[in-house]
Amino acid sequence: MIFQIVFASILATSILSGFGALFLGLSKDHTETLIPYLISLSAGTMFGGVFIHLVFKLANNIGYTRETGLFVVAGLAGSLLLERVIHWHCHNQDHHVDAVSYVLLAGDAVHNILDGILIASSYLAGVPAGIAATVAVMAHKIPKEAGDFGILVDSGISRVRAVLFNILVSLFMFFGAGFVLVLTSETSGLDSVLIPLVIGNFVYIAGSDLLPRLKERELGLHIVFFIAGVGVMYAIPYIKAMV
Repeated sequence: MIFQIVFASILATSILSGFGALFLGLSKDHTETLIPYLISLSAGTMFGGVFIHLVFKLANNIGYTRETGLFVVAGLAGSLLLERVIHWHCHNQDHHVDAVSYVLLAGDAVHNILDGILIASSYLAGVPAGIAATVAVMAHKIPKEAGDFGILVDSGISRVRAVLFNILVSLFMFFGAGFVLVLTSETSGLDSVLIPLVIGNFVYIAGSDLLPRLKERELGLHIVFFIAGVGVMYAIPYIKAMV
């Protein structure tokens, strides 16, 4: 029974990853106008997710040690290396896609594994806890996936492929849930490695790619979207508490 509930919750959450499909009906000009604001929103959700949730979870639930710091640095360095390798490959294959989009997808894949672990673990603690965790993850995904859609399209990926990539990457949540449901006794230390790697990946993307794009534009509404992204991340525990 619990397996079916977890499966249904993750499937519903994965469908939200196709949120970018809502933008497919817009004209190319309208999409290009909207994308910079989605990138600002994504920068806010990334920084908010890292410093409001992931670092908080590390410090309070797992513990932040010098080894944890090394994993964060490994996430940063790994993202840099992955971007360079992909950039080199795209350059030599004459692909006109920004390498950071693939780095983003790699980080999202790891992050979705964590979401799957969170949802499945919460359901093991009780159905109300599982529903609350699912709602919290959904609340995070709506602005995050909208921002990711903007980043992918701005990096040279078509709008249809951007939606498909987001949906496919979201399926990694099933891997995380599978770890919990099938190998519950083996996953106790997984978060202590995966979370720092995700932190390093997100900080690298938001700091090296997204913020510089904001600096190139008049702030205006961009700072509003950035703050909105942070605000959504801050509000997630209150949304969870109301369920």
